[in-house]
Amino acid sequence: MKKNLLTVITFVLVLINLILTGIITFVLVPYVNKANSLVASVATAIELEQKAGAGDEAGGSGSYSIDQLEVYDLNKEADDKGMTINLKKGADGKDHYAVLKVSLTINKESDVYSKYMEDLETKKSLITTEINNVVSQHTIDEVRNDQAAIQNEILKKIQDMYGVDDFIVGVGFPSATYQ
Repeated sequence: MKKNLLTVITFVLVLINLILTGIITFVLVPYVNKANSLVASVATAIELEQKAGAGDEAGGSGSYSIDQLEVYDLNKEADDKGMTINLKKGADGKDHYAVLKVSLTINKESDVYSKYMEDLETKKSLITTEINNVVSQHTIDEVRNDQAAIQNEILKKIQDMYGVDDFIVGVGFPSATYQ
């Protein structure tokens, strides 16, 4: 009799376990699937955002092949230490400055390449003035922490100055010292 009673109790517990497992499966699986699809859609959105932003980074040359690009150094001379720019006073109230060597990435396949490349040297002072104006509006912490945003800001100013977006496609700081 005891064996039959233990068998019945075991059978009932197994049956209750099977029912609870079925309930958990049918209740939780749809929520887990929804969470997985949400994670997948967020990952896809992040991936698309990264792809879309690839051309907007400091290099700015995400959609151009390396064969199309040419680098123009604004500080060509060997003894040129770079541009010394006074920075906006920060929270510490002290004067700070940046010494930057600046290079422009130029698209050789641009329709205006031959037109503007010839007089790029004569426009050098206008370009350095724009760079000075942009960088001097930032504190040392802003320049150190978000150099790419400042390079993008300079790029937009220079592109506005030329009136085309596909001639100068990037701004870089091959050498940057802040104090």
